[in-house]
Amino acid sequence: MRQNVFYLLVLAWALGGGAAFAGQISFEREVWPIFRRHCVSCHAEGKAKGGLRMDTASALQKGGETGVLFVAGRPEESLLISQVSGEKPEMPEKEPPLSADKVRILREWIAQGARIDVVPKMVVPVVKVPEVYATAPAVTGVALSPDGTRGVAACRSEVVLFDVDAGKVLKRVPTGMDLVNAVEFSPDGALIAVSGGYPQQWGGVLFLDAVNGAERGLRKVAGDTLFRGKFSPNSSEAAFGGPGGVVYVIPVDAAKPVRSMEIHSDWVMDVAYTPDGKRLVSGSRDKTTKVSSVDDMALLRSVDESSEMIHAVATDGETGVSGGNAKVLAGYDYKLALAGVEVTGSGNGATPVNKKAQYLRAFEGQAEAVMSLAVSGDRKLLAVGTRASEIRVYRLADRGRVSALPKAEAPVLGVALDASGARLLSGSKSGKVQIWDVKEGKLLHTLDPVPVK
Repeated sequence: MRQNVFYLLVLAWALGGGAAFAGQISFEREVWPIFRRHCVSCHAEGKAKGGLRMDTASALQKGGETGVLFVAGRPEESLLISQVSGEKPEMPEKEPPLSADKVRILREWIAQGARIDVVPKMVVPVVKVPEVYATAPAVTGVALSPDGTRGVAACRSEVVLFDVDAGKVLKRVPTGMDLVNAVEFSPDGALIAVSGGYPQQWGGVLFLDAVNGAERGLRKVAGDTLFRGKFSPNSSEAAFGGPGGVVYVIPVDAAKPVRSMEIHSDWVMDVAYTPDGKRLVSGSRDKTTKVSSVDDMALLRSVDESSEMIHAVATDGETGVSGGNAKVLAGYDYKLALAGVEVTGSGNGATPVNKKAQYLRAFEGQAEAVMSLAVSGDRKLLAVGTRASEIRVYRLADRGRVSALPKAEAPVLGVALDASGARLLSGSKSGKVQIWDVKEGKLLHTLDPVPVK
């Protein structure tokens, strides 16, 4: 009889009833890993969403704008438990709900007194750039100086400066980032902005001297890597997309504050300024393309919702353009897209006019998903890189195709045009950089930006 009771107890523990026998919950070993994986990217130094930080013991005990996070000994009265449990948990935001096991750990930890034995220091490993790579790193972004003589490529944790005419590497510059997502020359040609960071640790922008690659300032702004973006027309700041649906406007001057707006519901993959510097167009993993005001840092309008995520955006000032996994390249006439909503009919029969049909400026269909876009310095030409081995160049004024560059290394993750649109750079997942003559449709150089064994 005693043996049967013992077996029943063991079975109950194995099926989940073992919590009562599990002993004291360790914050360091059991609770902190949950916070670090699901919470800290939005609630830490640099981005304390809702005024809540969860990366130090004192911050955890203090709570945020809505009050304390937990009440020791009373899980049912704790905000933390109400946020992560229920039929549709509010947290983690934009992620799957916590597993029942993780919720149980948090509940029991609070019931046992919510003791914080130690919050492990978040040490970001030092990033080391190999002198020679075993396999070629993907070229995630490329940029051309305004005069078209110098190029820069993003290669994993470093950026590579090269001479365009000679197709020759000039300098490799380690960034301290684990992942570089994009590079951009300032319109005045003086600086290079490098966006990226360390996944689930920090995200920011590194400003470099465009001639010698010397560091001019690093601004960490988020708890995860930043994505693509552009310099403002006056070169004083740069706007980049980030995690959590946030667009960041980051001044070059470190004394000036970073501004941000949370206008998307998922990662913002790319941001571009209009030529007057007054508006931003942004595209997101949430499948939307939006236009916002730089001065007010406020959304003006969501101009489109795609069936798939958006990878890239561009603008000439009159039209915004976006493309992504749906293999569609679409333009949006700002004047009509941002105008008031019109109706047809009157009284109870009045219905809204389909504004999108009026302001949509469709390009020809694309063979594969659109991965990157670039506008020439004079804002007349648009380059389109896709997963296909062909790069297309269009006139923005009438969306007519100017050139098709065949046999490009694919997928094309980054494209760039010089001021007149005569030269084009492309970077690929294969690790190659290619330099093209747009008018002749001719490949001038293929460059290995880093040495590969």
